[in-house]
Amino acid sequence: MIVRARTIVTCDTDAPQSGISFDALGRIDEGAILVEGDRITAVGKADVILSAAPKGREVEGPVEEIDLGDCTIVPGFVDAHAHPLFAGDREPDFAARQRGEKPALGMLYTVEQTRNALLDPARFYESVVWPRLQTMLAHGTTTLETKTGYALHKPGETALLDLISAHRDDSGVPRLVATFLGAHALPPEFTREEAFVDYLIDQVIPAAAAHGAVYADAFCEPGFFSPEQTRRYLDAARLRGMRLRVHCDEMAFGGAAEMAASIGVDAVDHCNCIRDEDVRAIAEREIVTVACPATIEYLDLPQRAPVRALLDAGAAVALASDYNPGTSPCFNLQTVAYFGRKLFGLSAAEALYGVTRAAAHSLRVPAGRIAAGAPADFVALAIASPDEFGWQFGGNVAKAVFKGGARVG
Repeated sequence: MIVRARTIVTCDTDAPQSGISFDALGRIDEGAILVEGDRITAVGKADVILSAAPKGREVEGPVEEIDLGDCTIVPGFVDAHAHPLFAGDREPDFAARQRGEKPALGMLYTVEQTRNALLDPARFYESVVWPRLQTMLAHGTTTLETKTGYALHKPGETALLDLISAHRDDSGVPRLVATFLGAHALPPEFTREEAFVDYLIDQVIPAAAAHGAVYADAFCEPGFFSPEQTRRYLDAARLRGMRLRVHCDEMAFGGAAEMAASIGVDAVDHCNCIRDEDVRAIAEREIVTVACPATIEYLDLPQRAPVRALLDAGAAVALASDYNPGTSPCFNLQTVAYFGRKLFGLSAAEALYGVTRAAAHSLRVPAGRIAAGAPADFVALAIASPDEFGWQFGGNVAKAVFKGGARVG
Protein backbone atom coordinates (compact mmCIF):
# COMPACT_ATOMS: atom_id res chain seq x y z
CA MET A 1 0.00 0.00 0.00
CA ILE A 2 1.21 3.48 -0.87
CA VAL A 3 -0.44 6.40 0.91
CA ARG A 4 0.08 9.94 -0.38
CA ALA A 5 -0.73 13.35 1.06
CA ARG A 6 0.19 17.00 0.71
CA THR A 7 2.23 16.89 3.93
CA ILE A 8 3.63 14.17 6.17
CA VAL A 9 5.13 14.88 9.58
CA THR A 10 7.07 11.79 10.63
CA CYS A 11 7.97 12.77 14.24
CA ASP A 12 10.99 10.52 13.69
CA THR A 13 13.46 12.63 15.61
CA ASP A 14 15.56 12.71 18.74
CA ALA A 15 15.51 16.51 18.83
CA PRO A 16 14.30 18.08 22.09
CA GLN A 17 10.65 19.02 22.27
CA SER A 18 11.17 22.60 23.45
CA GLY A 19 10.79 25.02 20.56
CA ILE A 20 10.82 22.25 17.96
CA SER A 21 9.77 23.13 14.42
CA PHE A 22 7.84 20.97 11.99
CA ASP A 23 10.97 20.75 9.83
CA ALA A 24 12.82 19.28 12.81
CA LEU A 25 9.84 16.96 13.38
CA GLY A 26 10.36 15.49 9.93
CA ARG A 27 8.08 17.46 7.64
CA ILE A 28 7.82 16.09 4.10
CA ASP A 29 5.76 18.01 1.55
CA GLU A 30 4.17 15.99 -1.26
CA GLY A 31 5.08 12.84 0.60
CA ALA A 32 4.19 9.17 0.54
CA ILE A 33 4.36 6.16 2.84
CA LEU A 34 5.01 2.63 1.61
CA VAL A 35 3.41 -0.05 3.79
CA GLU A 36 3.94 -3.80 3.57
CA GLY A 37 1.97 -5.94 5.98
CA ASP A 38 1.72 -4.16 9.33
CA ARG A 39 4.98 -2.20 8.95
CA ILE A 40 6.20 0.91 7.19
CA THR A 41 8.79 0.08 4.56
CA ALA A 42 9.68 3.59 3.44
CA VAL A 43 8.61 7.22 3.75
CA GLY A 44 9.71 10.19 1.70
CA LYS A 45 8.90 12.35 -1.28
CA ALA A 46 6.06 10.82 -3.28
CA ASP A 47 7.97 10.75 -6.57
CA VAL A 48 10.84 8.86 -4.93
CA ILE A 49 8.59 6.36 -3.16
CA LEU A 50 6.48 5.77 -6.28
CA SER A 51 9.50 5.19 -8.53
CA ALA A 52 11.33 2.91 -6.08
CA ALA A 53 8.53 0.64 -4.90
CA PRO A 54 7.56 -2.07 -5.33
CA LYS A 55 9.66 -2.70 -8.46
CA GLY A 56 12.37 -5.30 -8.25
CA ARG A 57 10.96 -7.46 -5.50
CA GLU A 58 8.10 -9.79 -4.86
CA VAL A 59 4.86 -8.34 -3.56
CA GLU A 60 1.86 -10.43 -2.63
CA GLY A 61 -1.17 -9.13 -4.51
CA PRO A 62 -1.68 -5.73 -6.13
CA VAL A 63 -0.25 -2.53 -4.69
CA GLU A 64 -3.04 -0.29 -3.45
CA GLU A 65 -2.50 3.45 -3.89
CA ILE A 66 -4.40 5.86 -1.65
CA ASP A 67 -4.20 9.56 -2.36
CA LEU A 68 -5.40 11.61 0.61
CA GLY A 69 -5.01 14.89 -1.23
CA ASP A 70 -4.57 17.99 0.88
CA CYS A 71 -4.44 16.18 4.22
CA THR A 72 -1.60 16.23 6.71
CA ILE A 73 -0.47 12.76 7.79
CA VAL A 74 0.96 12.35 11.30
CA PRO A 75 1.77 9.32 13.42
CA GLY A 76 -1.11 7.59 15.16
CA PHE A 77 -1.74 9.35 18.45
CA VAL A 78 -0.50 7.75 21.66
CA ASP A 79 -2.64 8.39 24.73
CA ALA A 80 -0.36 7.79 27.71
CA HIS A 81 -2.92 8.18 30.52
CA ALA A 82 -6.47 6.84 30.31
CA HIS A 83 -9.07 5.10 32.50
CA PRO A 84 -11.60 3.66 30.01
CA LEU A 85 -12.55 0.54 31.99
CA PHE A 86 -15.49 1.84 33.99
CA ALA A 87 -19.24 1.38 34.14
CA GLY A 88 -21.86 4.01 34.90
CA ASP A 89 -21.67 7.75 34.32
CA ARG A 90 -20.92 10.58 36.73
CA GLU A 91 -22.95 13.35 35.13
CA PRO A 92 -24.57 14.14 38.54
CA ASP A 93 -21.09 14.99 39.84
CA PHE A 94 -20.58 17.41 36.96
CA ALA A 95 -23.98 19.01 37.61
CA ALA A 96 -23.18 19.33 41.31
CA ARG A 97 -19.89 21.07 40.57
CA GLN A 98 -21.69 23.49 38.28
CA ARG A 99 -23.97 24.38 41.22
CA GLY A 100 -20.98 24.83 43.51
CA GLU A 101 -21.85 21.69 45.48
CA LYS A 102 -19.83 18.65 46.47
CA PRO A 103 -20.00 15.84 43.88
CA ALA A 104 -22.88 13.55 44.73
CA LEU A 105 -21.47 10.17 43.63
CA GLY A 106 -17.67 10.03 43.71
CA MET A 107 -15.26 7.32 42.73
CA LEU A 108 -16.78 4.61 44.92
CA TYR A 109 -19.97 4.85 42.86
CA THR A 110 -17.88 3.99 39.80
CA VAL A 111 -16.27 1.12 41.71
CA GLU A 112 -19.69 -0.26 42.60
CA GLN A 113 -20.96 0.02 39.03
CA THR A 114 -17.80 -1.52 37.57
CA ARG A 115 -17.84 -4.45 39.98
CA ASN A 116 -21.43 -5.14 39.01
CA ALA A 117 -20.59 -4.95 35.32
CA LEU A 118 -17.73 -7.41 35.79
CA LEU A 119 -20.22 -10.11 36.76
CA ASP A 120 -20.45 -10.51 32.98
CA PRO A 121 -17.07 -9.35 31.61
CA ALA A 122 -17.83 -10.18 27.97
CA ARG A 123 -21.02 -8.14 27.99
CA PHE A 124 -19.28 -5.28 29.82
CA TYR A 125 -16.61 -5.15 27.14
CA GLU A 126 -18.92 -5.47 24.17
CA SER A 127 -21.62 -3.05 25.30
CA VAL A 128 -19.64 -0.49 27.29
CA VAL A 129 -15.87 -0.59 26.74
CA TRP A 130 -15.59 -1.50 23.05
CA PRO A 131 -17.71 1.46 21.81
CA ARG A 132 -15.47 3.84 23.79
CA LEU A 133 -12.28 2.36 22.43
CA GLN A 134 -13.68 2.41 18.89
CA THR A 135 -14.49 6.10 19.26
CA MET A 136 -10.98 6.86 20.49
CA LEU A 137 -9.52 5.03 17.50
CA ALA A 138 -11.78 6.95 15.12
CA HIS A 139 -10.32 10.19 16.50
CA GLY A 140 -6.77 9.02 15.79
CA THR A 141 -5.60 7.28 18.96
CA THR A 142 -3.88 4.10 17.82
CA THR A 143 -2.05 3.29 21.08
CA LEU A 144 -3.78 3.60 24.45
CA GLU A 145 -2.41 3.21 27.96
CA THR A 146 -5.31 1.42 29.63
CA LYS A 147 -5.57 1.52 33.42
CA THR A 148 -7.44 -0.73 35.76
CA GLY A 149 -8.41 0.76 39.13
CA TYR A 150 -12.21 0.75 39.27
CA ALA A 151 -12.59 -2.68 40.87
CA LEU A 152 -10.06 -2.33 43.71
CA HIS A 153 -10.06 -5.99 44.67
CA LYS A 154 -8.21 -9.01 43.34
CA PRO A 155 -11.01 -10.64 41.29
CA GLY A 156 -12.08 -7.38 39.66
CA GLU A 157 -8.63 -6.03 38.92
CA THR A 158 -7.53 -9.32 37.34
CA ALA A 159 -10.74 -9.44 35.33
CA LEU A 160 -9.99 -5.97 33.96
CA LEU A 161 -6.44 -7.02 33.08
CA ASP A 162 -7.83 -10.10 31.34
CA LEU A 163 -10.06 -7.85 29.21
CA ILE A 164 -7.05 -5.78 28.21
CA SER A 165 -5.04 -8.90 27.39
CA ALA A 166 -7.84 -10.43 25.35
CA HIS A 167 -8.42 -7.31 23.25
CA ARG A 168 -5.08 -5.49 23.24
CA ASP A 169 -4.42 -6.18 19.55
CA ASP A 170 -7.98 -6.18 18.20
CA SER A 171 -8.20 -4.42 14.83
CA GLY A 172 -11.11 -2.13 15.75
CA VAL A 173 -9.59 -0.56 18.86
CA PRO A 174 -6.31 1.14 19.77
CA ARG A 175 -3.36 -1.04 20.71
CA LEU A 176 -3.74 -1.41 24.49
CA VAL A 177 -0.94 -1.11 27.07
CA ALA A 178 -2.01 -2.58 30.43
CA THR A 179 -1.45 -0.56 33.60
CA PHE A 180 -2.41 -1.94 37.00
CA LEU A 181 -3.77 0.95 39.09
CA GLY A 182 -4.50 -0.94 42.28
CA ALA A 183 -3.65 2.00 44.52
CA HIS A 184 -6.31 4.28 43.06
CA ALA A 185 -8.55 4.88 46.08
CA LEU A 186 -9.55 3.18 49.31
CA PRO A 187 -12.25 0.55 48.60
CA PRO A 188 -15.25 0.10 50.91
CA GLU A 189 -13.78 -3.04 52.51
CA PHE A 190 -10.90 -1.08 54.05
CA THR A 191 -10.68 1.84 56.48
CA ARG A 192 -6.91 2.43 56.36
CA GLU A 193 -4.70 3.00 53.32
CA GLU A 194 -1.81 1.15 54.97
CA ALA A 195 -3.85 -2.04 55.32
CA PHE A 196 -5.06 -1.79 51.73
CA VAL A 197 -1.48 -1.38 50.47
CA ASP A 198 -0.54 -4.51 52.43
CA TYR A 199 -3.38 -6.36 50.68
CA LEU A 200 -2.29 -5.08 47.27
CA ILE A 201 1.31 -6.15 47.84
CA ASP A 202 0.49 -9.56 49.30
CA GLN A 203 -2.35 -10.64 47.04
CA VAL A 204 -3.11 -8.38 44.09
CA ILE A 205 0.29 -7.40 42.68
CA PRO A 206 1.36 -11.03 42.09
CA ALA A 207 -1.96 -11.70 40.35
CA ALA A 208 -1.70 -8.51 38.29
CA ALA A 209 1.74 -9.51 37.04
CA ALA A 210 0.42 -12.95 36.10
CA HIS A 211 -2.51 -11.39 34.22
CA GLY A 212 -0.43 -9.19 31.93
CA ALA A 213 0.14 -5.87 33.70
CA VAL A 214 2.95 -4.00 31.95
CA TYR A 215 2.90 -0.99 34.29
CA ALA A 216 1.96 -0.29 37.87
CA ASP A 217 0.52 3.09 38.81
CA ALA A 218 -0.72 4.75 41.99
CA PHE A 219 -2.62 7.89 42.96
CA CYS A 220 -0.04 9.52 45.22
CA GLU A 221 -1.88 12.52 46.58
CA PRO A 222 -2.76 14.04 49.96
CA GLY A 223 -5.90 12.30 51.14
CA PHE A 224 -5.16 9.18 49.06
CA PHE A 225 -1.82 7.35 49.15
CA SER A 226 1.29 8.85 50.75
CA PRO A 227 4.73 8.79 49.09
CA GLU A 228 5.84 6.15 51.60
CA GLN A 229 2.84 3.90 50.90
CA THR A 230 3.18 4.43 47.17
CA ARG A 231 6.86 3.57 47.22
CA ARG A 232 6.21 0.28 49.02
CA TYR A 233 3.56 -0.59 46.45
CA LEU A 234 5.73 0.38 43.46
CA ASP A 235 8.80 -1.43 44.81
CA ALA A 236 6.72 -4.60 45.10
CA ALA A 237 5.38 -4.16 41.56
CA ARG A 238 8.88 -3.66 40.17
CA LEU A 239 10.02 -6.89 41.84
CA ARG A 240 7.24 -8.63 39.89
CA GLY A 241 8.56 -7.24 36.60
CA MET A 242 6.27 -4.24 36.09
CA ARG A 243 7.47 -0.86 34.92
CA LEU A 244 6.39 2.18 36.92
CA ARG A 245 4.45 5.43 36.48
CA VAL A 246 2.69 7.60 39.08
CA HIS A 247 -0.13 10.13 39.46
CA CYS A 248 1.83 12.94 41.12
CA ASP A 249 0.80 16.10 42.98
CA GLU A 250 -2.35 16.68 40.92
CA MET A 251 -4.58 18.61 43.34
CA ALA A 252 -2.03 19.53 46.01
CA PHE A 253 1.67 19.18 46.70
CA GLY A 254 2.52 16.04 48.62
CA GLY A 255 6.07 15.12 47.66
CA ALA A 256 4.93 12.53 45.12
CA ALA A 257 7.13 13.68 42.22
CA GLU A 258 10.19 13.76 44.46
CA MET A 259 9.57 10.16 45.52
CA ALA A 260 8.82 9.06 41.95
CA ALA A 261 12.00 10.63 40.58
CA SER A 262 14.08 9.03 43.33
CA ILE A 263 13.02 5.50 42.32
CA GLY A 264 13.34 6.08 38.58
CA VAL A 265 9.83 5.77 37.17
CA ASP A 266 9.19 6.09 33.45
CA ALA A 267 6.53 8.79 33.80
CA VAL A 268 5.13 11.24 36.32
CA ASP A 269 1.56 12.25 35.51
CA HIS A 270 -0.40 15.46 36.21
CA CYS A 271 2.30 17.28 38.27
CA ASN A 272 0.20 20.43 38.63
CA CYS A 273 1.65 21.31 42.02
CA ILE A 274 5.31 20.32 41.74
CA ARG A 275 8.23 22.56 42.80
CA ASP A 276 11.22 23.93 40.91
CA GLU A 277 13.46 21.24 42.39
CA ASP A 278 11.05 18.58 41.11
CA VAL A 279 11.29 20.05 37.62
CA ARG A 280 15.07 19.75 37.75
CA ALA A 281 14.97 16.18 39.05
CA ILE A 282 12.47 15.08 36.38
CA ALA A 283 14.61 16.59 33.62
CA GLU A 284 17.91 15.24 34.98
CA ARG A 285 16.51 11.69 35.22
CA GLU A 286 14.91 11.91 31.74
CA ILE A 287 11.46 11.08 33.10
CA VAL A 288 8.53 11.96 30.86
CA THR A 289 5.90 14.21 32.39
CA VAL A 290 2.39 13.27 31.25
CA ALA A 291 0.29 16.43 31.47
CA CYS A 292 -3.51 16.23 31.43
CA PRO A 293 -4.87 19.64 30.38
CA ALA A 294 -8.46 18.46 29.84
CA THR A 295 -8.60 17.55 33.54
CA ILE A 296 -7.38 20.99 34.52
CA GLU A 297 -10.05 22.58 32.35
CA TYR A 298 -12.84 20.24 33.51
CA LEU A 299 -12.13 20.79 37.21
CA ASP A 300 -11.13 24.47 36.94
CA LEU A 301 -7.95 23.66 38.83
CA PRO A 302 -6.11 26.74 40.09
CA GLN A 303 -2.67 25.28 39.29
CA ARG A 304 -1.38 23.65 36.15
CA ALA A 305 1.71 21.62 35.39
CA PRO A 306 4.80 23.82 34.77
CA VAL A 307 5.10 22.54 31.23
CA ARG A 308 7.21 25.37 29.86
CA ALA A 309 9.66 25.10 32.74
CA LEU A 310 9.94 21.36 32.16
CA LEU A 311 10.57 21.85 28.43
CA ASP A 312 13.11 24.59 29.09
CA ALA A 313 14.91 22.22 31.46
CA GLY A 314 15.17 19.67 28.65
CA ALA A 315 12.39 17.32 29.73
CA ALA A 316 9.78 15.80 27.44
CA VAL A 317 6.07 16.40 28.11
CA ALA A 318 3.34 14.11 26.82
CA LEU A 319 -0.26 15.25 26.54
CA ALA A 320 -2.88 12.71 27.60
CA SER A 321 -6.64 12.55 27.90
CA ASP A 322 -6.93 11.17 31.45
CA TYR A 323 -10.22 9.82 30.12
CA ASN A 324 -12.35 8.89 33.14
CA PRO A 325 -15.93 9.46 34.35
CA GLY A 326 -15.24 11.81 37.24
CA THR A 327 -12.58 14.34 36.29
CA SER A 328 -11.99 14.15 32.53
CA PRO A 329 -14.67 12.55 30.33
CA CYS A 330 -12.61 13.49 27.25
CA PHE A 331 -11.64 10.76 24.77
CA ASN A 332 -10.29 12.99 21.98
CA LEU A 333 -6.56 13.74 21.82
CA GLN A 334 -7.24 16.39 19.18
CA THR A 335 -9.13 18.35 21.84
CA VAL A 336 -6.39 17.59 24.37
CA ALA A 337 -3.86 19.10 21.95
CA TYR A 338 -6.00 22.24 21.82
CA PHE A 339 -6.01 22.46 25.61
CA GLY A 340 -2.27 21.83 25.61
CA ARG A 341 -1.76 24.83 23.37
CA LYS A 342 -4.27 27.01 25.23
CA LEU A 343 -3.32 26.21 28.84
CA PHE A 344 0.39 25.50 28.47
CA GLY A 345 1.28 27.80 25.57
CA LEU A 346 2.59 24.98 23.40
CA SER A 347 3.21 25.46 19.71
CA ALA A 348 1.47 23.18 17.25
CA ALA A 349 4.71 21.21 16.76
CA GLU A 350 5.31 20.86 20.50
CA ALA A 351 1.74 19.63 20.98
CA LEU A 352 2.08 17.06 18.19
CA TYR A 353 5.33 15.86 19.77
CA GLY A 354 3.37 15.51 23.03
CA VAL A 355 0.76 13.12 21.63
CA THR A 356 3.26 11.09 19.60
CA ARG A 357 6.98 10.88 20.45
CA ALA A 358 6.83 11.92 24.11
CA ALA A 359 3.79 9.78 24.87
CA ALA A 360 5.29 6.73 23.16
CA HIS A 361 8.55 7.15 25.05
CA SER A 362 6.68 7.35 28.36
CA LEU A 363 5.22 3.90 27.58
CA ARG A 364 8.39 2.49 26.04
CA VAL A 365 6.50 1.41 22.92
CA PRO A 366 7.67 1.61 19.26
CA ALA A 367 4.87 3.99 18.29
CA GLY A 368 4.53 7.72 17.69
CA ARG A 369 6.68 7.96 14.56
CA ILE A 370 6.52 7.26 10.84
CA ALA A 371 9.72 5.48 9.84
CA ALA A 372 10.94 2.39 8.04
CA GLY A 373 10.40 -0.60 10.31
CA ALA A 374 7.90 1.15 12.58
CA PRO A 375 4.31 -0.06 12.99
CA ALA A 376 2.09 1.29 10.20
CA ASP A 377 0.02 3.48 12.51
CA PHE A 378 -0.79 6.94 11.16
CA VAL A 379 -3.60 9.45 10.85
CA ALA A 380 -4.59 11.69 7.96
CA LEU A 381 -5.91 14.99 9.33
CA ALA A 382 -8.12 17.24 7.25
CA ILE A 383 -5.97 20.30 7.88
CA ALA A 384 -4.20 22.29 5.18
CA SER A 385 -1.05 22.80 7.24
CA PRO A 386 0.44 21.11 10.30
CA ASP A 387 0.41 24.57 11.93
CA GLU A 388 -3.35 24.05 12.36
CA PHE A 389 -2.82 21.10 14.73
CA GLY A 390 -4.50 21.88 18.06
CA TRP A 391 -6.28 24.94 16.70
CA GLN A 392 -9.70 23.43 16.07
CA PHE A 393 -11.36 21.49 18.87
CA GLY A 394 -14.60 19.78 19.76
CA GLY A 395 -14.85 17.72 16.59
CA ASN A 396 -12.89 15.22 14.56
CA VAL A 397 -10.56 16.19 11.73
CA ALA A 398 -9.24 12.62 11.26
CA LYS A 399 -10.12 11.82 7.65
CA ALA A 400 -8.46 8.40 7.73
CA VAL A 401 -6.91 6.27 10.47
CA PHE A 402 -4.46 3.44 9.77
CA LYS A 403 -3.42 0.90 12.38
CA GLY A 404 -1.12 -2.00 11.70
CA GLY A 405 -1.24 -1.31 7.99
CA ALA A 406 -5.03 -1.48 7.72
CA ARG A 407 -7.38 1.42 7.25
CA VAL A 408 -9.61 1.30 10.35
CA GLY A 409 -11.33 4.67 10.18
